[in-house]
Amino acid sequence: MNLFAEATFQNGRNTLPQNVAAVAAQHRLEVLDAEAIREARALAVGLIGDGVASAQCLICLQSHFGAAIFGLRQEGALTGLLAAFPLNAEGFQALEQGAFDAVALDTALVARPGEEPAAYYGWAFAATNHDGGRAVMMASVDIHRLLYWAVPTYARAVTADGSRALQRIGFRPHATQAGLFVIAPALAAGVRT
Repeated sequence: MNLFAEATFQNGRNTLPQNVAAVAAQHRLEVLDAEAIREARALAVGLIGDGVASAQCLICLQSHFGAAIFGLRQEGALTGLLAAFPLNAEGFQALEQGAFDAVALDTALVARPGEEPAAYYGWAFAATNHDGGRAVMMASVDIHRLLYWAVPTYARAVTADGSRALQRIGFRPHATQAGLFVIAPALAAGVRT
């Protein structure tokens, strides 16, 4: 697959999970299976604390979209976690109205493969070391830049470090919701607004 040709064809509104997986793989992140998702959730709880979606919720999301939860392994250990997914129009509306529950995620708000997204949501970013953090953040940047540049991309910071990291890669505080950050849609791939 020529990822760049496919991304251009999708016009910043990617509908294919395999494209997300291909971009993540460029940063050594792999799509996680159910067992690895349980491990990733434990990593997130250890780093972030309570308030993380259940393992079953994460597994349901992965099953729904197919490429939403990724991990980086170094010497066999999981050192980085990225969970992000496209929202459909109903999900975008719930998010903008403050009714989006990221902990008890309703997958009916998540775009299915082939469905044009209305927004993209960065659900979880966690890492145990610098290399893991860098891989997760760079994959996030490239997924947005190549695949979802034509829709708003959101993330919620739950730690001060998370807030700083999001702002370093282009997120800005949401106008009305504390803790929510957004990257506005671009006019073209690679163009920041």
